[in-house]
Amino acid sequence: MAFIWFIVWFIANLVGAREPLLFDPVNIWAGTLILAIALDLSAAHASGASKRRG
Repeated sequence: MAFIWFIVWFIANLVGAREPLLFDPVNIWAGTLILAIALDLSAAHASGASKRRG
């Protein structure tokens, strides 16, 4: 998920206006990066938890 986010951001940065990643305050690109990382980590955690139960 984070890799797909990077590809989308890279293409948008090349085609459109240059958008830096700002974390103070968080802009939309940094916010979606944080979301992508959170989804990646939660998916890894959920798949690891299901393996332990079974």
